[in-house]
Amino acid sequence: MSIVKIPKKLRDILDTLRSGQIEIGLQQLAHIKGFEPQKAIVYAEISYFNSNDENAMANDENALPFDEQWYAGNILCEHFFAYSHAAIRGGQISRAATFYDNFLTEKEKLNLPEHRIQFYRHQINNHLAKLNGEKDLIIDNKPLQLVKEGKSVDEFRAQLKQYRPKLTFESEQGAEYLLQFMLETGNTEESLAYYEKFADKIVSETIHIQAARIFHVTGQIDQAQQALMRFVKNWYPVEYIQIAPMILFSYEDLYALLTTAWKQEILHTPKGKP
Repeated sequence: MSIVKIPKKLRDILDTLRSGQIEIGLQQLAHIKGFEPQKAIVYAEISYFNSNDENAMANDENALPFDEQWYAGNILCEHFFAYSHAAIRGGQISRAATFYDNFLTEKEKLNLPEHRIQFYRHQINNHLAKLNGEKDLIIDNKPLQLVKEGKSVDEFRAQLKQYRPKLTFESEQGAEYLLQFMLETGNTEESLAYYEKFADKIVSETIHIQAARIFHVTGQIDQAQQALMRFVKNWYPVEYIQIAPMILFSYEDLYALLTTAWKQEILHTPKGKP
């Protein structure tokens, strides 16, 4: 089966949902005929952010086996993280393992390129291991550590001068470039201070997520949530059927921040459009 093109009428509804108008968008979506896997992806995302794990898992079970109908592979990967998380916290380990086993069995029956089959095997085997309680899997984002003796500000200034000579340390463009490195290898306190100086002008989604993770490690929960909200507002989907930033479920160190109330706030916050 080939990729399914999303018609303008449905794209407009998905834009409404992505803008945070969930009730209006759902009412409109109910009148759309067909596109069942695509609608199930949308329903699953809304349910995950409403902490309705049962409904989310059921919709993913109906949608994800049809992943060849959309282009973006990150949808499958991100939904697998959310699905596994929901299964673990809801005691649905056996159900999830059965779904994963059946998913892979059906994919292996298809005449798919070997690299595609290997991709499915890699994802499924890692999520089965996750269901069994294994940690630090190859698919997991590695935990962040506080850095006290990292590269100095002067070293980052020199890096900017060498590789981006047209940018300055005091510009948002310079900050957007340098923070990719500072949040990982620079002194944590200095890097977070530099981030906050330019935070409201930073576009990079990755920088906001990294900052949120580091703020969380340092116990600065309010700042972590502010960084996450900046990410949410800047978030752009790869596909129209993505109406919420499911990538957040792939960062297990952020789960403590994703309370029911906070997830609902994310869901109802206007986000970027493709």
